[in-house]
Amino acid sequence: MEILAELNDRILLGTEGLSDEPPRSTARAIVKTQDGLYAVMYAAKFHLYSLPGGGIEKDEDTLTALRREIYEETGCTCDLIEELGIVTENRKSLDYTQINHYYIVTVPQVPRENHLTAAEKANRTEVQWHPLMDVVRLIKEQKFDRIQQKYLQARDVAALNAYCTTLVTAKGIL
Repeated sequence: MEILAELNDRILLGTEGLSDEPPRSTARAIVKTQDGLYAVMYAAKFHLYSLPGGGIEKDEDTLTALRREIYEETGCTCDLIEELGIVTENRKSLDYTQINHYYIVTVPQVPRENHLTAAEKANRTEVQWHPLMDVVRLIKEQKFDRIQQKYLQARDVAALNAYCTTLVTAKGIL
């Protein structure tokens, strides 16, 4: 997969240093319906909008984790999957590293229910479906003081920017 962005404290916080921690891997997606609606997760506890996805468990490969996470969070099954790219995070300030594998998932329609984890329910997380530009606005316009939230936002913005560029390129505008 292509590297879309490499995030670190220098870029996000203006501070130097890199973490030596082994990376956690995740599978995330831009999930869209054939009718042009896109999934965005909203965690009310943190006032945080983000793209669906999560950690890859030790017995999973990336696509298995993607299918599980998307099903849990959105209720969708992943039939049509395209690679988008990787966003890496090196958070010296939190002594943490992460490799985020982003995909584009197309589903036939908005499902009726999701299957959130207990932690997601405790955070009052819900899936919302919006046109693409609304999802971009919801994620980009958030303002955060906490480092963790700044990273979550930056990685999703990088993926959305790459996705929007592919749409423009596909239409022959670039």
